[in-house]
Amino acid sequence: MKHIKGILFDLDGVFYVGSTLIAGGNETLAWLRSHGIGYRFVTNNTTLSRSALTSKLQGLELHIKEDELLSANYAGVLQLRKLGLKRCRLVLPPEAQADYPPSVMDKPEAIVIGDIGNSWNYDLLNSLMNQLLDGAELIALHKGRYFQTDVGLRLDSGAFVAALEHATGKKAHVVGKPHAAFFELGSAQLDASPDEMLMVGDDLINDIEGAQTVGYHAVLVQTGKYRQDLVDLSPINPNGIIASVAGLPDYLSSLEQR
Repeated sequence: MKHIKGILFDLDGVFYVGSTLIAGGNETLAWLRSHGIGYRFVTNNTTLSRSALTSKLQGLELHIKEDELLSANYAGVLQLRKLGLKRCRLVLPPEAQADYPPSVMDKPEAIVIGDIGNSWNYDLLNSLMNQLLDGAELIALHKGRYFQTDVGLRLDSGAFVAALEHATGKKAHVVGKPHAAFFELGSAQLDASPDEMLMVGDDLINDIEGAQTVGYHAVLVQTGKYRQDLVDLSPINPNGIIASVAGLPDYLSSLEQR
């Protein structure tokens, strides 16, 4: 097994659920630092700006710095710049809009969709559909199906993106996991090739399959949205499974011995 030079971590479900840290996360980060292994946190969170999300996680006592965080929300900003689009309708909570140009309601060049919880309704979807049919581009910060909360699984924004794609015949520009460019950004930050990278996550599609597609070693944690029955039914095969992020140092040590 080639030496692992860098780690990408999902956040929600790996280091915390709701407002509770998962035991052992900070200790794992300290172990990685002591062994000279770089890491970044990659998240499809689209409810907060990067600085606000960092502050929230620090409030949970997770040892994280803003420059270690790659969020789908910020990737959306970079995608708009790449496409040269400035008139945007932002389907995002106010707290997530800090890094974007001001939202417009009329004749947008792009519609940016993230997580807005239970604010979705027929009238909103219908309005967005018509603007897409009038020529606006669809920017999806991710296409997650569901996510874990303190009270169970909740429908994610990917379902609404899929509805708009179906209605309009347009394909969204997807910028978060499992989009290859998102993983490549993490590899570049850690100056590592894909076969030197390892992904740790709780989502078979966004984390495991997405990482394997670009050549990463991918490890599934049995926390967060992990469900054994979903793993049994899925054609996706993680390279490894660990009980929680606390088990990563032992897993990495076992890889070195192979």
